[in-house]
Amino acid sequence: MADAVNSQGFVHLRVRSAYSLLEGAIKAGKIGKMAADAGMPAVGVADRANLFGALEFSQTTKDAGVQPIVACALPVLDIGGQVAQ
Repeated sequence: MADAVNSQGFVHLRVRSAYSLLEGAIKAGKIGKMAADAGMPAVGVADRANLFGALEFSQTTKDAGVQPIVACALPVLDIGGQVAQ
């Protein structure tokens, strides 16, 4: 099983770009090259409450030969009105 995982490569699915204020510092356009340099077949960006960097991330990641995965981490309120973690 471990050999199958290693042959497929590791994929980060919850990277935060600089568009996630106070949570990420990497510019969306540089993530794809960093993933390619690390030998990753794909990388996912899940910025908090926005998709502002999705187009830039998708284009530059595809150009680097890495499959882009776009997501958005949305805050959800529980029954008591508090933000669920």
